[in-house]
Amino acid sequence: MDKNEIAALYRDLPYLEAYRRHTDLRVAADPHQAVGARWDELGALQFNYLVDNGLEPDDRMFDIGCGTLRGGRHFIRYLAPRRYTGVDISSAAIESAKGLVAAEGLTEKHPTLLWNPEPEVWFGNLGGATFDVLLAQSVFTHLDVPYIAACFPRLRTVMAPGARFFFTFNEAETSRQRNIKGFGHPFRLFSELAASNGFRVEKRSDYAHPLKQTMAVLTWASS
Repeated sequence: MDKNEIAALYRDLPYLEAYRRHTDLRVAADPHQAVGARWDELGALQFNYLVDNGLEPDDRMFDIGCGTLRGGRHFIRYLAPRRYTGVDISSAAIESAKGLVAAEGLTEKHPTLLWNPEPEVWFGNLGGATFDVLLAQSVFTHLDVPYIAACFPRLRTVMAPGARFFFTFNEAETSRQRNIKGFGHPFRLFSELAASNGFRVEKRSDYAHPLKQTMAVLTWASS
């Protein structure tokens, strides 16, 4: 698919539908490149960061935007069986992820891998499950303010008491679109959304992302 065809997707379709179709096409071409490349480097970075910040094998983990399991493969291997849930907007990514689980001998870990057909609803297909550690690596980097604002109230339904939600964003002075599917946001956006939904959020300076994404961690305000 050339640049003109990709541009037409985003011009002619609602943003999330265009993003879904674009991702499906990228997965078909190369499951590793589809999630932004740097497969080994960024997969290990996510994993090591969460373990260094207290992820335990018995924690229930929710990987939002799990893609083709660049990071998820490490988490599934580390966590106890049935402790990993990954969700993605792309059905092709989820099918690729299921194939990777089998190929890497992780079937007995029984991860839950879900395609979200209505991503604007956020977490509508989890059946009431809650989690101890949540991660959204390179999710808010692809979303404008209304989609992010819709996410924060829904976090209340999936975060267990004492849970922590780690997420990355592209820091900018104001919310702005950087390219066809990239967005930057000020930290105050997340701080305000957190406060209005009963959370607090801390910006971290210790996440060595090669593209300079910033890590933040959100917790219950009362915890």
